[in-house]
Amino acid sequence: MIATVIFDFDGTIINTNSLIKEGLNLIAKKHRGCPLTPMELEILTGKTLEAQMAYIDAIHFEGLVAEFKRWYERNHDTMARPFPGMVHLIRVLNELGYKIGIVTNNSRIALDKGLKLLAIDQWVDCSITRDDIKETKPSPEGILKALSILGMEPEQALFIGDTAHDIVAAKAANVSSALVGWSQLSAEKKVQVKPDHTLESAEKVLDIIIDANYEVA
Repeated sequence: MIATVIFDFDGTIINTNSLIKEGLNLIAKKHRGCPLTPMELEILTGKTLEAQMAYIDAIHFEGLVAEFKRWYERNHDTMARPFPGMVHLIRVLNELGYKIGIVTNNSRIALDKGLKLLAIDQWVDCSITRDDIKETKPSPEGILKALSILGMEPEQALFIGDTAHDIVAAKAANVSSALVGWSQLSAEKKVQVKPDHTLESAEKVLDIIIDANYEVA
């Protein structure tokens, strides 16, 4: 029986895709002379900022991290937007009594900025960022920590994300997984990661929960 829904954040709840892509390409053009290819962008999606910057320049990546953070801070609120239906979904889940968690590879500062922009922090029962764990996704550590805080077992949870790392982490944590339909993964990669569910819309989450809980009942 599903009693909690745990979300990834960037690319799942909040649309920072253009923000991140533009920032990565600005850094890449400045420090390596050319933008990232579509394949490189897909590879870097879902990785930590440190890993992304190290890909661009393994020697000077710490300076690039600081540079990207400054650019991200300046442009976040004007470029970031919620994906359709996600804010409403989280509010409804809260009203129905489901526990809501967030597990992100982003920093606490970045997550809090996004939660404030979308005004959904009051509905989130638990949030885990890269600052709270030793290993980020695809490790299941963050999901398992969220389950512990929420007092839930893996079979009571549905994890929703947009990257291969999200689905791999969910499977490793033995929770049901759902890939959002607006994921930037290629069609081939979407098939390869084999999520338990694919969401055509935010509202589909409620159908998944109803079906799962009806089967148990």
